[in-house]
Amino acid sequence: MVQDVNPDGPAAEHGFQTGDVILSVYGNYVASAGDLRKALSDAKSQGKHDVLMQVRTSDNTHFVAVPIG
Repeated sequence: MVQDVNPDGPAAEHGFQTGDVILSVYGNYVASAGDLRKALSDAKSQGKHDVLMQVRTSDNTHFVAVPIG
């Protein structure tokens, strides 16, 4: 679950809000912050510049393309 979003940061620019739940990253189910970090690290090590995240908000579930640095 997203705990906090910097209103001036990239997460806010991509529509993330406190309380959103990241369900999957780069096609990998995530159940914890560690899973999220591993999925992002794996994507980066494979040369990816963006990942697709499945996000559940208070009213729907959608996909968001997020750049990784």
